[in-house]
Amino acid sequence: MKIYVDDDNNGQTIYIAIESEHRVRKWVQGASQGTQGVQVGGECFYCTGVWVDKEKNVYLSSAGKHCVFKWSPQTNITKVVAGREYYSGSTSDNLNSPEDIYVDGTNGAVYVADYANNRIQKWLVNASNGTTVAGLSNGNEGSDTESLSRPTAIWVDEETHVVYVADSSNERIQRWLYNASMGDTIAGGSGIGDTSNRFDQPVDLAFDNNGNLYVCDRLNDRVLMFTLTHNQPCFPTSTGSLSSLSLVVPIATIFALLFRI
Repeated sequence: MKIYVDDDNNGQTIYIAIESEHRVRKWVQGASQGTQGVQVGGECFYCTGVWVDKEKNVYLSSAGKHCVFKWSPQTNITKVVAGREYYSGSTSDNLNSPEDIYVDGTNGAVYVADYANNRIQKWLVNASNGTTVAGLSNGNEGSDTESLSRPTAIWVDEETHVVYVADSSNERIQRWLYNASMGDTIAGGSGIGDTSNRFDQPVDLAFDNNGNLYVCDRLNDRVLMFTLTHNQPCFPTSTGSLSSLSLVVPIATIFALLFRI
C-alpha cells in the first residue's frame, strides 16, 4: 500500500493505493472511513503506487497491467503515460510489475520503479519510450554498483536530478547522480539485519525539509532516520546520525502518512 498526502490551501487530502482492492481511494480532510472515501481513476489492477500533481491529476502505477495511468479529475479520463497496458517486457517501451512512482513537478516527467525489470525508468511527457536512470537497461538483476534488485521506491531531487532508490532485495539505499552509469550506497548494503547499518526489506524512502533520509525498514518494523553529510560517504554512525521507532501498526502506512507530503 502506498499513500500520497496532497497538502494545499484547502487542507490535506489523502490518496491511498490499495493493491488488493485494485484502486486508489481518496479522503478529504475531516472525512471518515467508509462514508466519504472516493474511488479515483477506475480499476487499477494491483495498484502499487500513487502520485498527485499540482493540477490534481492522479498518477497510478498498475503492477497487474504493467503500466502507469494518469487520471484527470476535470475530464474523468484515464490514459497510459508509461509502459503499455497489459504488456510486460524489458524493452524501453515496456514495464514489468511497476511499483513506486515519482512525478517531477518542474517538467511532468514520470519516474517509475520498474520492479521486475530491476531498474528505474524516466518517461517524459507524451513519450512512447522510457529512459533508464538507475539499474541496467536490459532488466538484469544484480548486486554490484551498476545493478538493482527489486526496487520498490524512488525519490528524486528535482534540482539536481539525483535519483534515490530503495533497492529492497539488496538491502540498501542507492543514490544515482544525473547521467551516472552506477550508483553508490548511502545506507545499508551490509546484508540483512537489525543493526544501524543493515535492513530487512527497505521498501520506502523519503526526505524531510532538512535533508534527513527516512527509510521504511519493513521486516524490522521500524522507520530509520539518517543524517547525510554533503559530498561525503553517507553511512550511518554510532554518534546519533540514525534513530529508529518501533511500530506495531502497518509500518508503510505510518511512514507514508508522515513523510509523503
